[in-house]
Amino acid sequence: MTDLPFLTNLLLAINDLLTSAVLIVSFSLLVYLVLQNRYTPIARALAVLLGSIVVVFGGDVLTQQVQREETLHILLRAQWLGIVGVPAGYIHLADALLDFSGQRHLRRRWSVPVAYAISVVFLVFAWGTDLVLRNGVQVQPVAQFNAGPLFWLFTVYFAIACLIGLAASLRVRQAALTPTLRRRMTYLSLTFVGPAIAVYPFLVIPGPEYFVPFALVLFLVAVGNVAVMLMTTVMVYSIAFQGLPLPDRLIKQDFIRWVLYGPFVGVCIALFLRATPVLARWLGLPEQVLLTAGVVMMTVMMPLFVNRLKPYLDALVYAQDHAEIDYLRALPRNTFTQADLRSLLENTLVVVCGALRSETGFVAAPDDAGGYTVKMLVGSRQVVRRFVNDHPLVDLIERLSRLPPRPAGDTPPAETFLRVEGFWLLPLRAPNGELIGCLGVAYPHDTLGADARRLIGALAHRMELALETVQMQQRLFNTLRGLGPDMQSLQHLSTQLEQATPASLQTLEADVALLPEFPQLVKEALAHYWGGPKLSESPLLGLRTVQRILDEQGGSPTRALQAVLRQAIENLRPDAQLDPSAQEWLLYNILEMRFLQGRRIRETADRLAMSESDLYRKQRIAVEEVARQLALMEEAANRVAVEKNL
Repeated sequence: MTDLPFLTNLLLAINDLLTSAVLIVSFSLLVYLVLQNRYTPIARALAVLLGSIVVVFGGDVLTQQVQREETLHILLRAQWLGIVGVPAGYIHLADALLDFSGQRHLRRRWSVPVAYAISVVFLVFAWGTDLVLRNGVQVQPVAQFNAGPLFWLFTVYFAIACLIGLAASLRVRQAALTPTLRRRMTYLSLTFVGPAIAVYPFLVIPGPEYFVPFALVLFLVAVGNVAVMLMTTVMVYSIAFQGLPLPDRLIKQDFIRWVLYGPFVGVCIALFLRATPVLARWLGLPEQVLLTAGVVMMTVMMPLFVNRLKPYLDALVYAQDHAEIDYLRALPRNTFTQADLRSLLENTLVVVCGALRSETGFVAAPDDAGGYTVKMLVGSRQVVRRFVNDHPLVDLIERLSRLPPRPAGDTPPAETFLRVEGFWLLPLRAPNGELIGCLGVAYPHDTLGADARRLIGALAHRMELALETVQMQQRLFNTLRGLGPDMQSLQHLSTQLEQATPASLQTLEADVALLPEFPQLVKEALAHYWGGPKLSESPLLGLRTVQRILDEQGGSPTRALQAVLRQAIENLRPDAQLDPSAQEWLLYNILEMRFLQGRRIRETADRLAMSESDLYRKQRIAVEEVARQLALMEEAANRVAVEKNL
């Protein structure tokens, strides 16, 4: 290679680098597609094309380093595994695109296995015979074969497959109802020839002698490699949205993040490794020293560079929702969590007990079950446990509620405290006067001095603010959890409408889980779980999860729906190690008692030690959780159905 002209040597070096870059980009995009969208037929067909590119360019990288002629011939023939995969992948992609647009045809369904069979035949010919390839030679530094008698037949097959795929993408673009889908199909159509340009063996056509200068050939190959990287990236981007019930902004963000951490970092590392020998000769340093220093620098600098670049790219993705997204990102830092509450209560109790020279104190507040519990204590647990057992918190709170409210900003008068068996208790109230807990300090004296009351009053205000803030946040979080199924349904509906074709609109109404009254249908079916028209005539009978287990339930749709509802409730069963008083156990117990066991409201409320009004409120949250589980089960069933249709 050193005997070649400088321009040719330069172009060879550039092509070596671009070949590695195409391999990195293609492999990264293939992994992204498999991980993010593997359940969609369109994505799986595109994965075949990307896998073919990986095989061909992986072979190119290896042939640049191989020394033995026998190994070189094996690698050149092995590359045809990727070359013959492209026409089959194009026909597979065309079939998936037409299915997506609702243009199903039974005869066309056979085209996919036939295409793969034809590709396998050409692979056998290319690997074991001279019918497609013959007389392997090495012209200058580029290894290649001559064309065999069947090479031109393969070229015709290759071209027809590409045209079929391109025609399918144009038909889907024409059938698209929304500008968004039409724009993405335009991207796909414009970049459709990318895999064909990447893998077709153009250098086999002229044979050992070139009719144009070799430097021009290398230049055209370099331009083609750059075009392949851009085209494959745009192709994957246009396909990445298909079949995912996620907002565009999330898919764009995931794609950009993957490109940064995959192709971008990989190409930079490959560039550095190729440039190291040149830098070593120029600087007169050992290559190993530069390699070690460079690896250390890139390990540190690349993550920093990517992190600095991400905000600017995210600003493009979230251009219209910038304010909301920035606020949501800052929310975890601003949220006052349960851990923060425990820390503040503990520190405040330590200060109060230290000022009063007391060893024991506690703070009680409402729990998830509608009662009260000790949220934090300092000092002797046995003393607090004995006091709470002798004087139940519910009774103490009832007595504290009758005390006069504490004046704001002044020293709390003695009558705002309650003394019970060596403990001085102070009610903790919300700004509206509602009782939200109590502070208890073990103090054996019969009276509290003004200084002690002033200190306790000031610190109690911090506790009240913390308790009220956490309770308010908990109500907001519960509201967001309740909105979860609705938001998921809206995202799914938005995705379906965005990717709408005339055929897809015909099946939209059949998706029961997307109906706005879906939570209400779940509530009615649970209410008639043991029999009734709201179960036997429920639209939920059309769920795919119900239809799938009809045979297991003796062909009875009602029993199948009962089994699906029972499974959804069982999916909500918490882990056995979770605290029995946790919210998750309460919701599960309500569902089991009210619907699976058929207990009445009063009986269930008594067994769970809660009021009927609180039970109704918790039951509504529990039913919404069942609806969310059913939606998730239906989504999983849809994925299984898609896989079976492949």
